Amino acid sequence: MEPAVPPSPDDSPAAPPAAQRRAADESFDPALDAALGAAAALAARLATLGSLPDRAAQHQALLRLPAMLQAVGQAVARVEAAGAARSSGDDGGDALTGLADRARLRAASAGLALQYPDAPLTLVAADVDHLRHINDTCSRASGDAVLRAVADVLRGQSRPQDVIARLDGGLFVVALGGPVSTTRALLVAERLRAAIEAHAWAKLGIGLPVTASIGVAARAPGESLDDALGRAGAALQDCKRGGRNQVRSRA
Repeated sequence: MEPAVPPSPDDSPAAPPAAQRRAADESFDPALDAALGAAAALAARLATLGSLPDRAAQHQALLRLPAMLQAVGQAVARVEAAGAARSSGDDGGDALTGLADRARLRAASAGLALQYPDAPLTLVAADVDHLRHINDTCSRASGDAVLRAVADVLRGQSRPQDVIARLDGGLFVVALGGPVSTTRALLVAERLRAAIEAHAWAKLGIGLPVTASIGVAARAPGESLDDALGRAGAALQDCKRGGRNQVRSRA
């Protein structure tokens, strides 16, 4: 997989905030109505199973249930995406790095679930090691420069379909778009770790090495984004306890 630089959120002009709010509001109600309709159709089908005249008819009705369940799941994902877009309001992402923030990650993750309904969302959580020490030893401005440089490294090592966010402090998350196996995700995470370690940190004049601990987790069916992030964070903490500057995963 050749590294590709995804477009920055600032590369194209954004719609005015009021227009963004109107668009989000207008998309939410139809998405909710569609989800309620899909759920009602599924409930009606389930209610009629016992009254079907014979086993053959019941069998045929059961065979149609997976498609209906998938339709409900996709409709609910659209509601989640529309709701996240509406709740993000005027939020313009992370001001320091130009990456997505938590609200934009939530909306984009819901969009990835719609785009790749059969592929679990894989999250790569990277936390800068010893960021507090950098802030205390050098300066807060130096720490901010490190965070901006890490953001640039992640951009350079990610694909256009991936979503990169900074959640807080030195914690970054890359949501991998499309089907990605656990083995592949760990290879991607290792590439990110190595790229951060190999960056030309001497140019910042901080006189300190910069590394990152990285945790990987795939979002299970029905699992919330926060829970999946929690598992990726737990894997990241395993790295911290194990000496930092490494990659681990949590099932």
